[in-house]
Amino acid sequence: MIKVGQIIKSNRISKKLSIEDVSKELNISQSIIRDIETDKQINIRDSIFYIGHVRSYSRLLELDYDKIVNDYKDQISYIKISSIKTLAKPKFERNAFKFQKFIPATLILVIFSTFYLLFVREDDQSIDYALIPDLPEDYNPIIEEANLNNTDFMESENNTDTKFINESKDYISANASTNSNKIANYSKITLKILNSTWLQLRDESNNIILSQLMEKDEEFSYDMRLEYNITAGNAGNILVIINNDVRGKIGKYGEVVDSLILDSNFNN
Repeated sequence: MIKVGQIIKSNRISKKLSIEDVSKELNISQSIIRDIETDKQINIRDSIFYIGHVRSYSRLLELDYDKIVNDYKDQISYIKISSIKTLAKPKFERNAFKFQKFIPATLILVIFSTFYLLFVREDDQSIDYALIPDLPEDYNPIIEEANLNNTDFMESENNTDTKFINESKDYISANASTNSNKIANYSKITLKILNSTWLQLRDESNNIILSQLMEKDEEFSYDMRLEYNITAGNAGNILVIINNDVRGKIGKYGEVVDSLILDSNFNN
């Protein structure tokens, strides 16, 4: 049985096209083209993207892309997942199992008893009262004068604290206003889904941020500074909005986009 990759490769060679030519024409990485032509086994999670690439590749070679795609789906459906062997349950000796249960119970009892003896138990429950002698009458005017002076000092300190708090509030308000202006300068990208399509976003370290089938009227927004790589199965179904400004679709209807990075100059 001739596989899809062999058919595509032979037609590419007959049309005198190189892998580099196909990569530039379809905006698909050369490694993906080689995977398709060599019928490399792929991850089930990435199958939707490879099916879209095969469709675009077949159109470029002027093949019957519906038949090629159906044959490719049948081809990748034969991937077998290796069975997982069930591990046998460990066997414990009955006496050893009882001993292992006894150790934690004993340890808990010792800790609880120590905690009770150190912190909970009160040996001396008698109440001690402080003995305060009566002050002579001669001391009363002196105490009243000291209290009056102390009151004046506290009022002075309160006025100083109030002034410092007001100045701090003004400084914090000014900083908050400046930070708000800085944040407002950052651009936000919103991807609005016009019809159902598969969408995947990766960061600069190739970590997957989003990978799922997006439904109609769904949206996903992110900060432009993150520079996410966008891969989509149908670029004509994704509308780009930058700071509430509609910039157009990321590609044509039926086009597969791979590793696209949007910036403020995008306009389609």
